[in-house]
Amino acid sequence: MIELFVKNGRLMTLMILIIIVSGLASLHILPRSEDPDMVNRAASVITKFPGASAERVEALVTEKIEQKLRKLSEIEYLASTSRPEISVIQVKLKGEVKDSEPVFSRIRDILSDVAPHLPKEALPSSLEDERSFAYTQLVSLNWAVDEAPDMLILGRYATELKSQLRLVDNTDIVEIHGQNPEEILVELNQDFIAMAGISLAQVSQAISNADVKIPAGKLVNNYNQMQIEISGALDSLDRIRSIPIISDQNSPLLVGDVAVVKRQIQKPANDLAIVNGKPALVVGTRMVKGVRVDLWSTQVAKKVAEFESMLPQSIKLEVLFDQNSYTTTRLADLVENIVIGFAIIAVVLFISLGFRSALIVVASLPLTVLFTLSVMNYYGLPIHQMSVTGLVVALGIMVDNAIVMTDTIQQKKQQGINGLKAVLDSVRHLWLPLLGSTLTTILAFMPIVLMPGDAGEFVGGIALSVIFALIGSYIISHTIVAGLAGRFIKVNNKSGWLQNGLALPSLENLFKKTLNFTLAKPRLTISLVFILPIMGFVMAKHLDEQFFPASDRDMFQIELFLPSQASIEATKRITEQVSTELEKHHEIEKLHWFIGKSAPSFYYNLISSKDGMQNYAQAMITATDFKAANRLIPELQVILDEAFPQAQVLVRKLEQGPPFNAPIEIRIFGPNLDTLQELGSQLRLIFSQTDDIMHSRATLLPGTPKVWLQADEDTLNGLNLSLVDIAKQLEAGLDGVVQGSIIEATESINVRVKISDSEREDINVLNNFPIVNSRDGTYFPLSAISQAKINPSRGAIPHRDGMRVNVIEGYVRSGVLPSVALAEIQQKITEQNFVMPSGYSLEIGGESDARDSAVGKLLSSVGIILILLITVVVLSFNSFRVSSIIFISAFMSTGLGLFSVYVFNHPFGFTVIIGLLGLMGLAINSAIVILAELKADPAAISGDENAIINGVLSCTRHISSTTITTVGGFLPLILAGGGFWPPFAIAIAGGTVLTTLLSFYFVPAAFYLMSNKKPFEQTSPAIS
Repeated sequence: MIELFVKNGRLMTLMILIIIVSGLASLHILPRSEDPDMVNRAASVITKFPGASAERVEALVTEKIEQKLRKLSEIEYLASTSRPEISVIQVKLKGEVKDSEPVFSRIRDILSDVAPHLPKEALPSSLEDERSFAYTQLVSLNWAVDEAPDMLILGRYATELKSQLRLVDNTDIVEIHGQNPEEILVELNQDFIAMAGISLAQVSQAISNADVKIPAGKLVNNYNQMQIEISGALDSLDRIRSIPIISDQNSPLLVGDVAVVKRQIQKPANDLAIVNGKPALVVGTRMVKGVRVDLWSTQVAKKVAEFESMLPQSIKLEVLFDQNSYTTTRLADLVENIVIGFAIIAVVLFISLGFRSALIVVASLPLTVLFTLSVMNYYGLPIHQMSVTGLVVALGIMVDNAIVMTDTIQQKKQQGINGLKAVLDSVRHLWLPLLGSTLTTILAFMPIVLMPGDAGEFVGGIALSVIFALIGSYIISHTIVAGLAGRFIKVNNKSGWLQNGLALPSLENLFKKTLNFTLAKPRLTISLVFILPIMGFVMAKHLDEQFFPASDRDMFQIELFLPSQASIEATKRITEQVSTELEKHHEIEKLHWFIGKSAPSFYYNLISSKDGMQNYAQAMITATDFKAANRLIPELQVILDEAFPQAQVLVRKLEQGPPFNAPIEIRIFGPNLDTLQELGSQLRLIFSQTDDIMHSRATLLPGTPKVWLQADEDTLNGLNLSLVDIAKQLEAGLDGVVQGSIIEATESINVRVKISDSEREDINVLNNFPIVNSRDGTYFPLSAISQAKINPSRGAIPHRDGMRVNVIEGYVRSGVLPSVALAEIQQKITEQNFVMPSGYSLEIGGESDARDSAVGKLLSSVGIILILLITVVVLSFNSFRVSSIIFISAFMSTGLGLFSVYVFNHPFGFTVIIGLLGLMGLAINSAIVILAELKADPAAISGDENAIINGVLSCTRHISSTTITTVGGFLPLILAGGGFWPPFAIAIAGGTVLTTLLSFYFVPAAFYLMSNKKPFEQTSPAIS
């Protein structure tokens, strides 16, 4: 087949055209997004239990649901929080789950089964399984004039926009944030209705009786049947006002005479969205997986523009977040890195190989990239930052095969061998060693591909791109490159570097002298070469750990916590004051608050788990660029801490990697809440004594004030009342009773009857609450039968995997690595003799837990991969002793990579581990090339020093070229800055440079020692 490529130029041209057309077509149709698509393995079970304390929610709702859910083997952990009136259970599936929909369907079945066992007052549980992905676009509707916004009108327009966006092709989900239910409020004045001899229950019953939305039978005869319906169902505010009430004095009163009937948003609000300092509604929409974000965003922009043209002047539409802009910028930066790397590689090749050889090798690069895109399309790997970064990584690696093939053919031609024979001899000599080196590099990246869970899915695109590029590189180098080299490389006696590449005789002579020393003193050479990798392993202990670096993005977030009893209005007032402080910083371009609930996810690993927390607010902030954001974060943290001591304000970067609530988490498990709280307080004291910790929180919240009514049951019995009667009257008056509804278009709006807000503001007003005597209809104040006291109650009771837990969360100062702060905390825990009581346990969570989990999953397949790698190398050389040289080189290369990371002062993290795996593949590659050359020479096998030196010298040019091109391919990632890619690039690029010491000195020295010891095993025919 190779002979055809050399002789038949048309066949080669057709193959090149096929690769070009296929690659360009794949580039056009491949899906595009900012981040990789990951399986949704997280969900929340939300159950509302109106009027219940945290203890009742825990016992009657949370524990019952958890007991049923724990039976599912696919669940990795359950983390719940029982707060007054609401239970939130976070469900996290195991990383091995590839399709979560069947599991979530079974969870819904379990919730249906457990529903009859929950209190009848509890609302049906809902499974929220659409919160694990970032929205593709966030659009706000805001009031554009200087007057109080009409949230009812905004709500109608937001609902219409939601309907319009659902019509856009490939739209997955559309949700409105900041919208609260609309209702018809019948607001009563207690004193007024008492004087009129009317109770709240009578008004409620009158409205309920008037809302006749029930069948009234049918008329049926021999010819027709007609349904009967009584007119008068609630259909307007005037209809409600005109409902008659029968009072005890039989006075003709209407609802409108004793109550104010109005349309409003339900109060208190569940959550709020504040955009540009004004209440707003935010519509979040997300595209389905596997589509191009640029094409989808264009369709959404067109639909939004059409909708905006219909808006009144009083309403302003604004796009708060568009993932497409970040995707375009990120991919453009990565493509620019590819172009820069390509240019560096091209310059290096023209200098080192000469014009014709370099032109052939350079031509193989775009062909390999297009081949990779074709395979990505067939495999289903989209274009995103990880897969494109994989192309950047592969740029310096995939050129190796082409360099070796071209250089070998050129050398054979210079030896007087004709074109076809030079190609056939080169392919016959190189196909197995290059196959072995390619397979070993592929196997080095395979643990990343096989890594289960979110982390594996996030970074797996890098390894897949590299693997596809390596496969393409091998195929193209043995077909197109070999054919082109056989046809176009000419034997030129001229000594100019433009024809034959740059030659440095003095450097070559110096290198030859060092090789002579190596073979003269092989053991000493090996000892000297091993100094640097051993230093790398030693220095690795001193590397700071930052397993998941922060994102290099122009956005960051602020989380604000008030005491758990704070109302949503109190939280809103604090956010207004914080906004005033933030407006002083001109680097902040956008500031949006979401109160009472987590913000809509605008980043792939944000956790939305703050349902029902009216003391919580989260800000989404956009700065001028990521450098300004990183500069602002520590500055704002200090300013806001000093300005708002009454609140806990956390200014946080957006983090990479699996989501976690806080960088440092210490979980205390145990049965008694008071003991857990005391132990948590002791740990928080230790946290406060740690300089690098700026804030700490306990998930087991301290007691929140609660009003307890101590009623006199003897008096109640005499009045024919019970404690339940008192509770129901209070609930009906303070929270209201839904009696009927109004149907408008496709919406049903509840009619709520309750007392005015001014009559439920404090305890004094509560003491005057009129209680109805069911015996004679008379009234008396609540204070006549009970005493009101304020005592603390639980604000929240957290669980993890069914056990009570108090999680102490620590937030580190900007620029401080979590591992450093955690080590200091653990040291203080030991020094202060912090001992857990019997029945209580402690474990580490946060980044440390996520790190251990990710590393465990990454290493889960290493054993099998290692066996395969050994098999490939041993079969390639048919020798265990020669293979051992390769494996020692691979192991020592990791030490060199660690040494490079230490020298350039980067932290040790997940990206460094990935880089070390790639570096091992490159080290194996170089060792295989040299050993294949040495084993092909019988004189070298017998230990002839000159033969070994000549064999190493014959590999010098292409190993040096591949080393420089590899560094050139990674140079753009190093120069790009930030925290994510430079450690990764330094580990590979720096390690690759230092690995030449292993290739040029350790490998020949070890080969020489083995050749002198005893003959090698019989060489396989393929490389003999």
